[in-house]
This record gives sequence, structure tokens and C-alpha cells, in this order.
Amino acid sequence: MKHLTLALLMFTTNLFAQELHLPFAGRWFVGAAGDTLNVNHYMAVRAQWYAIDFMKVAGPSGRALQKTNGKTLDDFYSWGEPVLSPAEGDIETVVDGFPDNPLGIKDPLNPGGNYVVIQVADDRHVFLCHFQKGSITVKKGDHVKTGQVLGKCGNSGNSDAPHIHMHMQDTLVFNNGTGQNLIFKSINVELTGKQFENVDWPLITGLFVSNK
Repeated sequence: MKHLTLALLMFTTNLFAQELHLPFAGRWFVGAAGDTLNVNHYMAVRAQWYAIDFMKVAGPSGRALQKTNGKTLDDFYSWGEPVLSPAEGDIETVVDGFPDNPLGIKDPLNPGGNYVVIQVADDRHVFLCHFQKGSITVKKGDHVKTGQVLGKCGNSGNSDAPHIHMHMQDTLVFNNGTGQNLIFKSINVELTGKQFENVDWPLITGLFVSNK
């Protein structure tokens, strides 16, 4: 019965999937995503179902996460990159006072670190986490447009390397509610070496993605 209930809840979230745009410019790697535990550890947390981690890639191969040896925060291509609003909406929460962690160290007591919450529809609240301390450029009550800069990618909270964490809940309270499916509109995707352009897709771990 428990598994049936979970399946029905997940089916319901799929019915009301909110279309979104990727919260960055350039080419990024999908470090965690998908709708099953074997591809996405966030599926173990109901409020973060379908959550996604993104890390910027570059270099000659277009797949490198670091510029050199990855021993400093600024060696990661993600570090300091603008985080963009994935949809039009209203800023509900801004947290901007936590330090950026040294590499390999996490802050599990403040999992989101510095984060922004955007209401994009009724009962749809997008969480974007791990901003650089002091970088967030919006405040509670602001109305933002799709693609508007919100701040810079950092390493605050429960993060051990610079990346953007994104999930969408049906409630405003962090980790309280049910995670909602994330469907991204008009994106380019590389899957096992094959290119798909201008598609509307949910994401899965291992993809390389960019906006159209």
C-alpha cells in the first residue's frame, strides 16, 4: 500500500509539471536528477523529489568541471557563475548570510545555505540553493522575469563543491511538502554523445544541457 501511495503521489506531480528554463547560461552537467532512487538520491526526500544539481563544464572537451586540479573554489567553472531565474515569479524568501564552505566540507545544519525561493504558480515554489555569500541581488517581494540574474553560484550549505541545486515544492517551507516535477523548455541536451536541440524535457543524471 505504501508503494502504491508513493506511485500515485508521483503520478499526480507529473500531471501538473511546471515548465521552466535552465537557471544559467552556457553548458552544464546534470550531477543529480531523475524520478527514481537509482539515478537521483533526492528521491529519498519527499519535499525534494525531482531535485537537480547542476555544475558548469568547459575546457577543450566541453566536459571538465575544473580548470586545473580542482583544489580551490575558483578552479571550478561553476564558481561565481550567474544564477538566473528559471521562470517569472515573485521572490518569497532570500537567505544570504552563510559562508562558502572550503572544498570537501559541508554544512548539513543549513542544507540550502544561501538560497532564493520563487513562487512561479499557485503551490509551486522554486528553491535555488548554495549561492555565494553576499551575492544575491533580489529581495523578498521582488517580481522577477525569466533569465533575470539572482546572484552567483557558490558553495554554501550542504555542498562540498560549487554547484546550483534546484527543486520545486508545493509549500514555501524548506523540506516540508512534496517535490514537483521539473520540465525544462527549449533546451539543448547531450545524451550518450547524441545531441537533441530545442526540446522540452525532464532531466536525468549524466546529461549535458544548455539553453537554446
